[in-house]
Amino acid sequence: MDQIPCFVVNLATALERRSAMEALLSRHGIRPTWFDAVDGRVMSGDALARCFDARRADIAYGPMSRGEIGTSLSHLEIYRRMVEQEVPCAVILEDDVLLADDFRDLLAPEGAQSLAAAFGPDDPVMVQMTHVARGYRQGAIALGSRQIVRPHGGVWLTSGYFLTLAAARNLLRAMYPVWMVADHWRYFEREGLLRLYALTPNAVWESQLSQVSDIAPERSARRKDKKTIVDRLGRLLDTTIVRPLLVRELRHFRG
Repeated sequence: MDQIPCFVVNLATALERRSAMEALLSRHGIRPTWFDAVDGRVMSGDALARCFDARRADIAYGPMSRGEIGTSLSHLEIYRRMVEQEVPCAVILEDDVLLADDFRDLLAPEGAQSLAAAFGPDDPVMVQMTHVARGYRQGAIALGSRQIVRPHGGVWLTSGYFLTLAAARNLLRAMYPVWMVADHWRYFEREGLLRLYALTPNAVWESQLSQVSDIAPERSARRKDKKTIVDRLGRLLDTTIVRPLLVRELRHFRG
């Protein structure tokens, strides 16, 4: 095996996107595993009810659009495949991204730049490969010319990320039927489903195609919990001590 699995989420009808992504991956020498995205917009009411817990979503997260449900199901079904086939780890991409020149080295099963060599299959880990604004200075893991760091602040997007088997198993068990969007990574970490890391400089970034999504053109507003005194004190501590002393800005690489 000269590379770990690289799943690419693509809507079956999005032929132009697939063609562009095939050309991109070919230039990088990457053999993808294509995954037909779930289009929540065209699912029947009965099918939607079987795989979406609307009541739980409304209480814990807020309303979810059909596009968001389909996107979340797509990623969960990849996790299901990883679990059923005992895939130790994988990189998951959406079909509207661009890749750094050394992207293929990150997919190597071993070596100085190998993500797979940094984490074992029993270690529940997600490494965000798109840009994260800030990361902690201490505890960085060298990965060739890049580093893996613990992110600080929000971590969103499912455009490109590395996932271990243990994390896939935990997410599948906890998040199906769907009741939250697939990229609420901080929530998943708080629930003990995985540990978050970020790759810096980022090796994946969204292309112009991402401005018009084929899968989730609309996104519902997230529910915002009322801030408590503890929340406000935590924010003050973060802005006055944590960020200035323990955190650094991460480079935003766009090719």
